[in-house]
Amino acid sequence: MEEPSDGGSGRGARIAVIVGAAIVLISLCCCAGAVAAVVTWGDDAYRRLTHERGDTVAVGQAGRDGVFEFTVGRVDCGVAQIGDSFVNQTAVGQFCLAELSIQNVGKRPATFADALQRAYAPDGDRYAADSAAGILANSEQQLFQNQINPGNRVTGVVVYDIPRDSRIAELELHESEHTAGLRVKA
Repeated sequence: MEEPSDGGSGRGARIAVIVGAAIVLISLCCCAGAVAAVVTWGDDAYRRLTHERGDTVAVGQAGRDGVFEFTVGRVDCGVAQIGDSFVNQTAVGQFCLAELSIQNVGKRPATFADALQRAYAPDGDRYAADSAAGILANSEQQLFQNQINPGNRVTGVVVYDIPRDSRIAELELHESEHTAGLRVKA
């Protein structure tokens, strides 16, 4: 009497090999992606992935985020209106103006975007920059969406419209959305 052949064990081995190869391929792709992120963004990618916060400096001190070296000259709040008699904008609450100097200390051009710059109240409330008011405040030089070449420095004002009864305790300045950010105590 013939014993039945076990054709299923050959098929099971093939499936196991295919699944194992797929796992190895996926692992290699993940490693390649991590290496590409570190090569492209360097330490900034590592900080972002590990949720590490950037450096902290005081007003008047220089600090880096990515290829930008930021210096906040001062932060003035309580401004009700920005612009001139022909074109102006009134604050919903109060405008706070952060005077910035930005130097590209890297080896590649980088774009400064005011939309990436955040302000924080003492209680942790986060405020976004008001780009329209920023255009009016920087009539001499457009700071926003400005590509800065290596070695060049630009200055300007980032404007925040915050509640009248609040103040800015800290700024968080970014070269890009992929960087950890520089904290500036106001």
